[in-house]
Amino acid sequence: MKKQLVLGAVMGLLSLLPAKAQHSLSERYAQRLTLPKNYVCYRTAEKMTIDGKLDEQAWQKALPTASFVDISGDGFATPKYDTQAKMLWDDRYLYVAAVLKEEDIKARLTQRDTIIYHDNDFEVFLDPDGDGLNYFEIENNARGVIFDLMLDKTYRCGGNFMIQWDCPGLLLKVHHDGTLNNAKDRDRSWSVEMAIPHQALTMNFSNPLKAGQTWRVNFSRVQWLKAKGPEENWVWSATGKVDMHMPERWGFVYFSDKQVGNGADTFTYPYDMAAYRLLWAMFYAQQDVYAKERNYIRSKERFFFTEAELNALPKGTTIDVEATKRTFVMSVTVPNRQVRYVLNNDGRFTVEQIAPRVVKNWVWTRIDRNKSDQAYREWFGLLKACGISAVLFEGYNENLYKLCHEAGLEAHYWKWTMNRRELLDVHPDWFAVNRKGESTHDKPAYVDYYRFLCPNREGVADYLAKDYVKEANLPYVDGVHLDYVRFPDVVLPVSLWKNYGIEQTSEHPEYDYCYCEVCRAKFKAQTGRDAMAMKFPMEDQSWINFRLDAITHVVDQITKAVKADGKAISAAVFPGPSMAKKMVRQDWGNWHLDAYFPMIYNGFYYEGPEWIGRSVKESVQTVQGGAKIYAGLMFPDIKKDFEKALDEAYDNRASGVSFFDGPTPEYLRKLKAYLDKRGFSVQ
Repeated sequence: MKKQLVLGAVMGLLSLLPAKAQHSLSERYAQRLTLPKNYVCYRTAEKMTIDGKLDEQAWQKALPTASFVDISGDGFATPKYDTQAKMLWDDRYLYVAAVLKEEDIKARLTQRDTIIYHDNDFEVFLDPDGDGLNYFEIENNARGVIFDLMLDKTYRCGGNFMIQWDCPGLLLKVHHDGTLNNAKDRDRSWSVEMAIPHQALTMNFSNPLKAGQTWRVNFSRVQWLKAKGPEENWVWSATGKVDMHMPERWGFVYFSDKQVGNGADTFTYPYDMAAYRLLWAMFYAQQDVYAKERNYIRSKERFFFTEAELNALPKGTTIDVEATKRTFVMSVTVPNRQVRYVLNNDGRFTVEQIAPRVVKNWVWTRIDRNKSDQAYREWFGLLKACGISAVLFEGYNENLYKLCHEAGLEAHYWKWTMNRRELLDVHPDWFAVNRKGESTHDKPAYVDYYRFLCPNREGVADYLAKDYVKEANLPYVDGVHLDYVRFPDVVLPVSLWKNYGIEQTSEHPEYDYCYCEVCRAKFKAQTGRDAMAMKFPMEDQSWINFRLDAITHVVDQITKAVKADGKAISAAVFPGPSMAKKMVRQDWGNWHLDAYFPMIYNGFYYEGPEWIGRSVKESVQTVQGGAKIYAGLMFPDIKKDFEKALDEAYDNRASGVSFFDGPTPEYLRKLKAYLDKRGFSVQ
């Protein structure tokens, strides 16, 4: 009930200084962001006599709170007189007791519901559900005169107080170790004891006090060291400014089912306190901005969080802000706790339960004919136990797929698409031709196995569609996975240039496909131009789009056939749609598959793990929720930055990851620990 002093006003003005002068948000409001006190309140089976003397065995066994401190917290003077409180509970009452050291016990007010803090007093603040609204205040002076009230919300948010509320059934007595109102002698202390009925603090016709609950509680002592003030404000849990009506700064009281003196519970804060404190720092900033500008901050970016503030949050935490000129709702979502903390302009704090984020993780693997069934059983079991959901097999073996299923894993057939050397003798005319007129049938690019087909040749798309449908319908096959769905690399990843003694700072004609007579004729029919006669074909968007569309047409035909049979279809694609178009003429952002596995092999591009995040982000934005994005990770490239690589993938909304060339058993277990730490549920 106390008014803020000049100190509070000065601190408020300081908080309006530019962020540059005040440093980070957390630093600006540091005094109001210290960790609130905590207390474990135990049960009592003893019949408590409310007389203010605190002579029951239960009170003797109950531990006191820490001594009260100045309301403004760290850096302010230690109170002249010591004050400590205790709490107990039973099925009917919450018991509160306090001992207030005092050299001259005095109290002049005698009428209930007068402004008791005009005397030296003791105050109790209670917010049973911790939402910052509809909380209770009980004050008394050394005579035991009571001032009790209920508030709908805090004064800073325009709250109203209801003095007409008298705590029904409240029992309260004081005891003096000294004499009342006799300044001639030297007193020692006065104590207060109260029994607050549970039902008196009920807003919804149910008993709110149960074992396992945590309430927000604070105690205050107003002390007039001088007759005309100013008053001293000493509290259990400092608020950080001269304002007791900050429920978010009150202590946390956990109600244990243990009898007092019979064992102890370890207190655990019910919230992630880094997220909790940052959310309240945002609230204080909103109030300061509104006081100055009559408007609220509309976006999280305008809070200018520092890297240190964000790094202090649990992995995967997200911050959201919705605001108008007169209202706001802000939230911090903490996935590893499966909660969202929500705070609005009325100071209403709520905790919403959220479903755990569901992820699906994969591995690419070749079939090892020398590996025993038992070895595969053990490996599949380890994959499943460590958070892998599906295996992409290069090739088919019915028994192996069956073992994979028995372990609870999906089995997908991974097969090359445009790279088909099995057709060399059957359809030599189907192979792609480069700008020098060389066919991959006779002269493949880079390596001998690069035998790419031309997507515009009649029969190619139909052949591939039928082939994938056949593979999709083999026993135990859950889906087909396309690879090499493209032209040969017109530009290789930079790390591979040295392997071939080339520098592809521009497009080389021997790696630029397809200039076969069929493609040239089709393009000329559409545009009236011959691709082979172009001076700068690498700059001609129509010619680039023609080849992008040709691959997309093949993919569409395969997809239509596979989906008609009810099977899943996915593809390994180049990292990021923009890179894929440039490097291999692959426009996978316009395909219609169930899932894409961009092969974000950062080591190939001399990139760190941050590049994984950028690539995933572009991929997710491109598909716009129409398909899943699984970040393809080269295990040897990410081994030394394993968790960072996973963070980059998941934090940029990948639906999961897929590993190539690993992980080892050691890192599979690290994956499991990581998934547990992030609170993810594995599909």
